[in-house]
Amino acid sequence: MLIQLKSACFKYGDATVFNNVNLDVNEGDNIGVVGANGAGKSTLLSCIFGELELFSGQIYRRNGLTVGYLKQNCDFSSANTLFDEMMTVFARQTALIEQINGTATEMSVADTDSAEYKALADKYHRLTVEADVTEAYNAEVKVKTVLNGMGLSEFADRVVSTLSGGEKTKAALCKMLLECPEVMILDEPTNHLDYKTLDWLESFLTDSKSTLIAVSHDRFFLDKLCTSVWDVQHGEIYAYKGNYTKYRVLKAERMENIRREYEKQQKEIAKLTDYIARNKVRASTADMAKSREKTLEKMEIISMPKRDEQPPRFKFEYSTEPSEFPLIIKNLTLGYDGKQLLNDVNLEVKRGMRTALLGLNGCGKSTLIKRIAAQNPYDSGKIIFGKNVRTGYYDQENINLDGRLRVLDQLWFDNTRMSQTEVRSLLASVTLGADDVYKLVADLSGGERAKLGLAMIMAKDCNLLLLDEPTNHLDLPSREALEDALKNYRGTLLFVSHDRYFVNSIATQIAVIEQGAISCCDGNYDSYLQIHKPTVKSQIDAPQPVKTQTYRNAKQRAEQTNRAKRIKELEKNITELEAEIAELNDKMSLAEYVADYTKLAPLTERLAQAETELEQSIDEWTRLAEDV
Repeated sequence: MLIQLKSACFKYGDATVFNNVNLDVNEGDNIGVVGANGAGKSTLLSCIFGELELFSGQIYRRNGLTVGYLKQNCDFSSANTLFDEMMTVFARQTALIEQINGTATEMSVADTDSAEYKALADKYHRLTVEADVTEAYNAEVKVKTVLNGMGLSEFADRVVSTLSGGEKTKAALCKMLLECPEVMILDEPTNHLDYKTLDWLESFLTDSKSTLIAVSHDRFFLDKLCTSVWDVQHGEIYAYKGNYTKYRVLKAERMENIRREYEKQQKEIAKLTDYIARNKVRASTADMAKSREKTLEKMEIISMPKRDEQPPRFKFEYSTEPSEFPLIIKNLTLGYDGKQLLNDVNLEVKRGMRTALLGLNGCGKSTLIKRIAAQNPYDSGKIIFGKNVRTGYYDQENINLDGRLRVLDQLWFDNTRMSQTEVRSLLASVTLGADDVYKLVADLSGGERAKLGLAMIMAKDCNLLLLDEPTNHLDLPSREALEDALKNYRGTLLFVSHDRYFVNSIATQIAVIEQGAISCCDGNYDSYLQIHKPTVKSQIDAPQPVKTQTYRNAKQRAEQTNRAKRIKELEKNITELEAEIAELNDKMSLAEYVADYTKLAPLTERLAQAETELEQSIDEWTRLAEDV
């Protein structure tokens, strides 16, 4: 056992955050911590780490236990470059290599028959064995691997203190991954990571030897990693075995069992109470009544199960059907500040389709959806809306909200046809109640602003929804409520989201932005992964279905011929790159390279470059092969 909480209680003033908590953390556990916003999840992590002290109870940690703690918005600062700061994790290994090189220099000038040479040779052998055990020569490779996986390789030469807040948080996570403490405590580690970085992080943590305790709203992350889930609610914390999906099933079963036991006991209590009341005063039955009283006194009363807080009731409706294609994008080129994001892209969104825009951070997803929502007249002929289309746009920054207005006024001024009663009723449906409607918009939390932004769309008659990160700031119950509402929405949806569970539940089409182009595949996120995650060999060697293709003109025939030629070139390139990568890995394991990091560095650089080229070739091959 690594960590144990016994009768743990924490209070802020008179408010109890959690009470009488008993939990164990064992080696190899991957624990997900879930609960509504403000339930006390982050407070629990701080207590486990030792940053906050309990009001009562105990937290036991195994002697010598190494624990790493990543806060949501950590203030990670250093005068070092990012690469040098990561290398401080391997200070012992770096010093070891310097000792080896120094010893080798001394040996080169010593007499080979002397006692000094023998002593130096013994020292050199001892140091090289230690270097092998500690993987000293792989330190730079490890750093580059983690920085690349987390999308920070381009910032390697930047001073840490000059990074943005989000980049600093990612850098702090990188350092912890390299340190590999026995227990990692992570508070929302998936915030603002793109889908490829999330996939890499999940794979890294799966292979890590560290025990994990993580607060996350990312249900895909919780499903893939967690072996148990801690549910923080109503001042209590209950542990469930399994991942997030299993937790939902077990929690529903447990709450139903408690409800049944409570109702059964209440009936028994009512029966006993009635018997006592009718028979206590009668001499012939007084003893039996007293016996029932004692039974009632000894009974361990089951508390009425506390209901989860009521989630928002989102509902999106419209009265007029649009044409078959509410949105068509033709030959659109998009960029800003001299940077081109999209080049001559095309996209058709059919009526009733729910299209998820995926792509790496900065590829242009939000820019594209914002450009569509703006309905700029200069885009006429490039962004085409069908007949009878009415759009609703949700911006992740909520720029359409005026912080100076009251919540009630913000919605009312935007929908003057509604009565005050209707406005208040709509706000209440998204859990902005009587205490919230007179607040200034600027004083709302991130989750409350998100609900207000969604309520403003609900108030309109929209048959095409454009949603940019609608789940940001929403807790899990609110995300699930939004999912249910969008599943029931009959209209058309184009949305951006890093929440892969949300994408998986909602999307009927995936549109991926890569290298300035958009490629589409039908289905949800799981369908996309099945298509885009086969091995290189299975992609190339698997028999391809024969397609009968007809051509309307010579241009199409020429395009198809060029496509087939390019596919063959890519297959050859992929085979050569795979061979080169294998050769580089073999070279890097040789003693002459392992012992000399100046020789190892160019190999490491070329390996990273070759792997990038391989990934790009595979992606291009996949796109072209689908059209053969």
